[in-house]
Amino acid sequence: MPVTTIDTSSVAERDRLDFWRSTVCDQFVTLDVRPGAGPAVRGSVTAAAVGDIQLRTIQAGPHRFDRTPGQVRGADEDYYQIALARHGSTLVAQDGREAVIEPGDFVLYDSSRPFTFVTAGDFAYSVCLFPKRLIPLSEVELREATAIRIDGRRGVGAMIPPFLAALHRLDDDDLVPAAREAMHRTIGDLYTTVIRSEVGATAPDGVHLSRARAHIREHLADRDLDPASVAAACSISVSYLHKLFSATGTTVTAHIREERLQGCWHDLTRPELAGLTVAAIGARWGLPDPAHLSRAFRARFGVSPSTHRSGAH
Repeated sequence: MPVTTIDTSSVAERDRLDFWRSTVCDQFVTLDVRPGAGPAVRGSVTAAAVGDIQLRTIQAGPHRFDRTPGQVRGADEDYYQIALARHGSTLVAQDGREAVIEPGDFVLYDSSRPFTFVTAGDFAYSVCLFPKRLIPLSEVELREATAIRIDGRRGVGAMIPPFLAALHRLDDDDLVPAAREAMHRTIGDLYTTVIRSEVGATAPDGVHLSRARAHIREHLADRDLDPASVAAACSISVSYLHKLFSATGTTVTAHIREERLQGCWHDLTRPELAGLTVAAIGARWGLPDPAHLSRAFRARFGVSPSTHRSGAH
């Protein structure tokens, strides 16, 4: 993939502070950037991408980064991000929690809400910015996983450092569209796995909820899939099923709709399915009414199915 490296040493010292602030905001998200060194700031960013996934490395001296409510309101795209510490110690705050990450640790954070990073000295991170709209999880699950220190050396977290390293070595130009789409799925699944490993242990009635989600995934093409059929398949009452999903911040119906729309999103860009109409792809995921599919798809992703398929967005 094309890799861009931006370094403050490339500009005159008197221009470095403005240059650096612009660089960070352009390459990540809009932030208040306050380097401890003032005008004599030093730092560098490398930038690459795999499809819609943005990959960054950043290193610099002491800093404070704040994402403010005003900056959130003006955002064009929301990212759910992984920041893996390579050097230094950093305090990360979001959603009423604080975590300190050191080399080998990583943290999840959400650009759609305010957050703060404060470094204790020199630092270096690897960062993966993944479009939040492509993660099929409820807002409650996403919110509950932010600003928690996750050990990248053991458990589920041990998958993250080598995976990020491999992504940074990947040449996006060598990926055929089907492989790029599979990569999107893989990274989305990895985010989901990490998030659920953090919030799943404390989620209420986890076994029943997992069973219900698994049944839904396996029967999305069934037009008659509804809360009653899910509850019956899991041998629980409909009211109890609703209670389980309510505790995660969503509803059974909304979860089914999200899973179906995510399936359509991915299938619409798969080259091997190019011969299928949009309506046929919707039917594959239990959404056989083209008009309903179009309305729901646009409401969820901001583009029509055909526009998404053509890549015009």
